[in-house]
Amino acid sequence: MKQFDTLFLDRDGILNKKIENGYVLDFDQVEIIAGAKDFLQIAADHFRRIVVVTNQRCIGLGLLSSEKLVQINYSINQLAGSFVDKFYVCPHLTEDNCTCRKPKTGLFLIAQKDYNIDFTRSWMIGDSETDLIPAKQLQIFTLFRSEQDSSFADKNFKSFDELASLLEE
Repeated sequence: MKQFDTLFLDRDGILNKKIENGYVLDFDQVEIIAGAKDFLQIAADHFRRIVVVTNQRCIGLGLLSSEKLVQINYSINQLAGSFVDKFYVCPHLTEDNCTCRKPKTGLFLIAQKDYNIDFTRSWMIGDSETDLIPAKQLQIFTLFRSEQDSSFADKNFKSFDELASLLEE
């Protein structure tokens, strides 16, 4: 039996390099963050599953089709070692006021319904507080990848090496 239930990850800023004030719209913009692949390989030994929960408003803005996003997510997964079981995507704009756009809990609840997830045995890794807020509400252990600390994080970290050692403890 695995030590933990589900590892939730944000996509851009955690797996793939974030484009500041922009969006990943094509394959040549995919750049896996250093250490992410090695961390996922270790995490796969500790978690029952790994899922990505990501806001992708570029779809709502009409900059990218859902079909192309699926292909980009597939490419990100392959380049990161194919450890992600599923990508959960909110394509909506903030003003759409949907239930799935982080910081709301919708994507997490959909994943829970799909996999019968025990949130109290799960982790969320994000690089913005909007990633952590819904996880905190659901009693998921939160980890924040940033140079600054977050009050919503149970643990702040700067590199995947630091995070891997936490899993190995």
